[in-house]
Amino acid sequence: MHQNGLISYLNSLHNVGASGANALAESQALNEYFFEIYEPFEIVDAICDVLTAGTDHVVVLTGHAGDGKSTVALDVFKRLSGLSPVAPLTAALKEVEAVADPANGGRLIHVLKDMSELSAAVRLQKLEMSFGEPGSWLIVSNTGPLLNTLREFSERRQALPDIESRILAYLNRPYVKDDIESHILRMFPKDLLILNMARLDNVSLGARVLTRMINHTGWAKCNACEAQSACPLLLNQRALKATEGGAEERVRWIYQRLNAYEQRLTLRQMIAQLAFAMTGGMTCKEAKNLVLESPSEGIDKGTGGLEGILFSEGFFGYRNGKPVQEAGGLTAVQLLRRQVFGGPIAVDFERELLSSNGNGWATLPEWLKPLSGRWRLRGQESPGVQWRFAQRRMLYIFGQPIPSGKAAAETFWATFLQSPRLRDFDLWSSQQELIISYGERSRLCRACLRVLLEIFSGFSAGQFRHDQERLYLTLRRPDRAVIQPTQFVMATLSFQDFDLAYDVSRRLPLLQFRNGVVKLPLTLPLLDFIENRVSGDLGSELARIHLAQLEWFRAELLRVLGDSSDSFRIQLLRAGIDGQVHAHRYLLDNNRQVLEVDQ
Repeated sequence: MHQNGLISYLNSLHNVGASGANALAESQALNEYFFEIYEPFEIVDAICDVLTAGTDHVVVLTGHAGDGKSTVALDVFKRLSGLSPVAPLTAALKEVEAVADPANGGRLIHVLKDMSELSAAVRLQKLEMSFGEPGSWLIVSNTGPLLNTLREFSERRQALPDIESRILAYLNRPYVKDDIESHILRMFPKDLLILNMARLDNVSLGARVLTRMINHTGWAKCNACEAQSACPLLLNQRALKATEGGAEERVRWIYQRLNAYEQRLTLRQMIAQLAFAMTGGMTCKEAKNLVLESPSEGIDKGTGGLEGILFSEGFFGYRNGKPVQEAGGLTAVQLLRRQVFGGPIAVDFERELLSSNGNGWATLPEWLKPLSGRWRLRGQESPGVQWRFAQRRMLYIFGQPIPSGKAAAETFWATFLQSPRLRDFDLWSSQQELIISYGERSRLCRACLRVLLEIFSGFSAGQFRHDQERLYLTLRRPDRAVIQPTQFVMATLSFQDFDLAYDVSRRLPLLQFRNGVVKLPLTLPLLDFIENRVSGDLGSELARIHLAQLEWFRAELLRVLGDSSDSFRIQLLRAGIDGQVHAHRYLLDNNRQVLEVDQ
């Protein structure tokens, strides 16, 4: 029976089932399918430049398991050795590999593939060799063993006593392209470059892996199979390819949302999820049997198998609208299930979902139309909730907006993602700048300040006059348990003193006071909260961590203002019986002990 090794390889990348043989970089290095799926990290070029520089360096790659440390080391080793980037190695990497650099007189560059696997004594020995012997070193290590070994090395040499805190500070620095200097620690016998893979933005990288899976040349082997015209695995791949990059974009949005909401995935976790979504755990043999045994004709012979492995279902951990129990072992699926993606959008969308057209704002690939028709009929039945959820997930991944449906698509995506600002946030992150019109920038800045006014004062923005352009910092109970209709104003700031900027290193927009004297990072949860409040959603809440960030911003504003306020002027905010908030200003005459109304 015809078998495609690519399918077996994809099924070995996830742990849904007994096979997970190719989940680790050690096995990937020897696999013929890996290098077409591998998406190079942007730091590889920078590491090679440092290792081949005129002076010796020690480069340390650290991070979480699955962040890609060993894969980066493998890529660096192949480049330094002059090996083909797309050919597998003939043998696994040894514990330490030495490469001669011909551009520097044959100076040796050592690659230590995983220092964490060594005993504490051997780790210290290798570190002493890297700093004591001529040549540069690339060391891969988990964070804990790295800190312990560097601390012991420093103590032996009577170096600075706070070495651990210094290392931790460098580990917390995000990597910005072409800014390698800020990650070099110059207090050891050789300059030490520390790169924390957990601080790299892997969202776009993970999404691009999907496109590599879709376009892998290994799919060509399926052309010789007698079931290829209706094979469920091929129908899945062809439908994804027909989106022309749309599927990659939608996957990236999901990963961006998880990352921005403090639920970062490692690259290994992303790849496992994508591989499972591509195959649903189905083998070549199972797919072929389903086609050959089906009594249907044409593409319908594979539709029954396709509905069990459709990418849009597998990606979110479902099959036929129901959770797949074994997929719950995938971390990415666990996180996505908490959000329950695929819920109702709006009345008009729901009406179209059950109509003969299925939807009026987008088209689906030809390979999915028979399946879409099946789910639409099932969704019309009273117990058809699961099929309607599945239809929405199908439209999210595969739907291509028609020219007249772009506005509807915007609404669908924002509601599906449960984040009105996600797509803007993703665009700014990829372009590394605040791509926004002057009018929209002004509107967003004002919206931020109006919401801050609500949080700082406890009054809703609607209680203030619409033309009120001041941010009041008031004395207010920190527990917010009691309504305070009258509040003492500590400082008043004009909206004109604030504007928006973009932090390239953190990939975040900023609300800044007086050109950056104080900066508030606008995280995606905060942006979504602001957008929801502006649109009238009063039920949304901010997590405590974000409320604490806003309190920090308030405290920093007060610190910067210092004693600039006039101690003889007193200002109160008071909510009247009609709910409107008015500012009352008074002048204090200390000499006469008189409080006068300030006109």
